[in-house]
Amino acid sequence: MSSDLIKNSDVSLEALTNKQLTGVQRLLEAGLLFFTVFAMFMMLALFSFDPADPGWAQTGYQTQVRNLGGAVGAYLSDLLLNLFGLIAYSLPFVIAIVGWLLFQRFHELMKLDYLTLGLKLIGFFMFYLGVTSLASMNFDDIFYFSAGGILGDVLSKTLLPYFSFVGSTLLFLLFTCAGFVLLTGFSWLKFIDSVGRYTIESALWLANSPKLIKMHFGTSDNSDDDELGIAKSRLGKNRSGKNKANVKDEPLTSDESHSKKSPAAKEATDSLPSGMHAQTAIIELPEPFNAENEQIAPRNMTEKSEPFIDIAELMTELSAGNVQQHVSEKEITAAFAEVDKPDVADDFQSPIPAQLAPIEQSISNKNGQVNLVPVEEKPSQEMPSIDLLDRPDKAKNPINQDELDMVSRLVEAKLLDFGVQAQVVAVYPGPVITRFELDLAPGIKVNKITSLSKDLARALSAISVRVVEVIPGKSVIGLELPNKHREIVYLSEVIGCAAFEESPSPLAMVLGTDIAGDPVVVDLGKMPHLLVAGTTGSGKSVGVNTMIVSLLYKSTPEDVRMIMIDPKMLELSVYEGIPHLLAEVVTDMKDAANALRWCVGEMERRYKVMSAVGVRNLKGYNKKVLEAIAAGEPLIDPTWQPNDGMDQTPPMLEKLPSIVVIVDEFADMMMIVGKKVEELIARIAQKARAAGIHLILATQRPSVDVITGLIKANIPTRMAFQVSSGLNSRTILDQQGAEQLLGMGDMLYLPPGTGVPTRVHGAFVDDHEVHAVVKDWKSRGEPNYVEEILSGEHDQDILLPGEQPEGSEAEEVDALYDEAVNFVTEKRRVSISSVQRQFRIGYNRSARIVEQMELQGVVSTPGNNGAREVLAPPPVRDF
Repeated sequence: MSSDLIKNSDVSLEALTNKQLTGVQRLLEAGLLFFTVFAMFMMLALFSFDPADPGWAQTGYQTQVRNLGGAVGAYLSDLLLNLFGLIAYSLPFVIAIVGWLLFQRFHELMKLDYLTLGLKLIGFFMFYLGVTSLASMNFDDIFYFSAGGILGDVLSKTLLPYFSFVGSTLLFLLFTCAGFVLLTGFSWLKFIDSVGRYTIESALWLANSPKLIKMHFGTSDNSDDDELGIAKSRLGKNRSGKNKANVKDEPLTSDESHSKKSPAAKEATDSLPSGMHAQTAIIELPEPFNAENEQIAPRNMTEKSEPFIDIAELMTELSAGNVQQHVSEKEITAAFAEVDKPDVADDFQSPIPAQLAPIEQSISNKNGQVNLVPVEEKPSQEMPSIDLLDRPDKAKNPINQDELDMVSRLVEAKLLDFGVQAQVVAVYPGPVITRFELDLAPGIKVNKITSLSKDLARALSAISVRVVEVIPGKSVIGLELPNKHREIVYLSEVIGCAAFEESPSPLAMVLGTDIAGDPVVVDLGKMPHLLVAGTTGSGKSVGVNTMIVSLLYKSTPEDVRMIMIDPKMLELSVYEGIPHLLAEVVTDMKDAANALRWCVGEMERRYKVMSAVGVRNLKGYNKKVLEAIAAGEPLIDPTWQPNDGMDQTPPMLEKLPSIVVIVDEFADMMMIVGKKVEELIARIAQKARAAGIHLILATQRPSVDVITGLIKANIPTRMAFQVSSGLNSRTILDQQGAEQLLGMGDMLYLPPGTGVPTRVHGAFVDDHEVHAVVKDWKSRGEPNYVEEILSGEHDQDILLPGEQPEGSEAEEVDALYDEAVNFVTEKRRVSISSVQRQFRIGYNRSARIVEQMELQGVVSTPGNNGAREVLAPPPVRDF
């Protein structure tokens, strides 16, 4: 029977017998049930897909099948996801829609010819090929399948080398749209035409609705009602073909009503026929007509009644554009005039509203000339644009869940091989590394896993494996493994984050991102000093440049000034000439000692001023000074002393900026200058926080003779890049871990007041980005150098142990000095302890004797390890 129906395509269901009709109905119902159940089965199979189940692409993990459709559902879902990717999830709905169409419109589908059916099949394939190809190119993979499946992946990869990404996208969009038209019969041109038509009609209705509402519901004078009545009566005449407006003359009680008419109304009155007068009080609008053009109900509108008009009909006339063919322009103007607008006499001046008065004052100058753009009294200085930095154009390499599960099971298996039972409870993938959190079995010590780090790296084929013994707030340990594809963290990614932009501190800096990819923003004012160490090529210099550029993006020269010391003469010389510098970039280490000495003197001076003012830190000082200046009563410098000169005006206190001293390689500076630098650094680190002076010390030689205990005790904030051994890591962080870093900006940041370092992936800033930011700041202003910083001239002489002020006599020579000189020159070795033991004196007295020898040139200054050389020749013996 079904074959007969297919052959006779023009037969209708009405022509069938009741028996045949019942059979067709049952067949259609059975088909609907089949399609519905099959669509539901496919939906269950697809949405419950598990990568561990067996399928066409893998054999599974030999576990129980978790798919809700069983083994058949697992194979079916694996096949569909392999072929179509994400688009496979739409197939159950397509099958359900096809079943419903067959059930509802079987008689219409029977009339389809082979050409129409073929076009619909072609459209179906074109639509799905286009959609899968677009998904393969633009969407992330799902499980281990391509987003567009094999069909989309093969087609997109085939066309990409020839058409590029943009051309291939346009081509696949053509496939999708054309296939949708062939499949459904949908017309894009009709759709665009309908959208444009409804948009124009909506715009016209919105533009004219206020006037129409005001015309229909507003209140007006008699003269305005006359004008509206005349215009509406003519509009009604043009629509109905009959003029039913009966005008009755009625004298006006006053001549003022005529004077209140607008010019448009007067012109409309003059243009009326002779039988109609301007003194119109009663207007009869055209009567509505029915379909047979018969009069239904006349409407007599008096002066007090509301005029009647069909707003929808008037809008149709306006949108059609045919009103002006029968009605003059003056009448239309009078009809749509604002009826509630009061007439204002020439001698009447409306007062300016109170809320508009400040605007009027702000845009007018003293001469009364009006400026269109108000000018602020003091425009705020803007920071450099983020467009000066490179934008990340890298292709994302997301780590799918299957790979993470596989590595998790591999970690558990390798630990079990070494006798450690642990379970991976959480995984945190990041741009560079992935942290696996392990829950250890009872009785297993963390030290056992720490000692297995190299064995785990070998077993997992990783460069290095870092074990995080303590994770704050958790009872698990961390295992950090490097990713297969390492992403570059660009400075533009992290410098535009909300944490950096909303930070109120002018000393806010960005370091990079943490293991999860979140920006890491720190405050140098809270550190208050920073020690940076790492081997050559670990990213130390790039990290220093990142911090400097962060300061240039956050603070102005009024907020932060800098002193840069660059023994290598390469890294920091690019910043020469920016307005933030207090002195030229220091490359001579003798000048570096003078610069640090000036910082100590400036620190002491600031403490004296703040003590006299009565504040505790630089922030409170600046607040008090600015409040006094704003009140018109600036504070006098309490340290000023009158001199014999003519000018006896005391200076006023001004805002003081924070000072950041950046030393790129202080190991070389300590080698040349010696212990003097260590003493100066220790004094600044001990006391300079409240004075607003901060240190950033960087070195590539993290040894104990460079990072001494005195420096480490006063600089609690550390930043360790990759080092060569665990001993160097302990020197920097007091713990191991830096030797297992990956280099190229991978660091461990130890915040102040904590003992657990944070792993940070440093942001990368290229040389041309630094040049662009420096050029932008150079174009804003010239630097204001302080000559006393490098010359060593300062109001206060800061003396180190063993130094004597110029022009002062040396202190009294010790009685044992000559004997100690003979002893030292004869033994050719000198130390404070040896002199102390030889002459059985105290340590302080022995130290003074050795310092006197240094002043007299008998011995040299102490070196990096504190040892001195004997310079004087041995004593001459008499024979």
